[in-house]
Amino acid sequence: MSVADAAVDAAIEAIVAEGRDGIYLNVHAQPGARKPALRGLHGDAVKIAVREAAEAGRANAAIAAFVAAWLDVPKSDVEVASGHQSRRKRLFVRGDAAELKRRVVAALREAG
Repeated sequence: MSVADAAVDAAIEAIVAEGRDGIYLNVHAQPGARKPALRGLHGDAVKIAVREAAEAGRANAAIAAFVAAWLDVPKSDVEVASGHQSRRKRLFVRGDAAELKRRVVAALREAG
């Protein structure tokens, strides 16, 4: 196991919380980036960069769409649960919690 894998394993419990019908995902938003990307870990959150500015909910919609594509779920299954006007957000993703958590871990390990 690499150092990056160990960091993901240590942080995953703080990043992802299992809910009744899915997971809650802590996100640190980076609006106004040159290109959308998963930037890895940012404390106890996943850092996600999007092009859209933090105006009129555009960045929130872009982050939800990014997470939907990243976790291979419909856009309608991802919503911003809290942090609508903050860089620090908590997203709810509907679906099988164990499978979604596995996808988050795999993607973070890949992002290195």
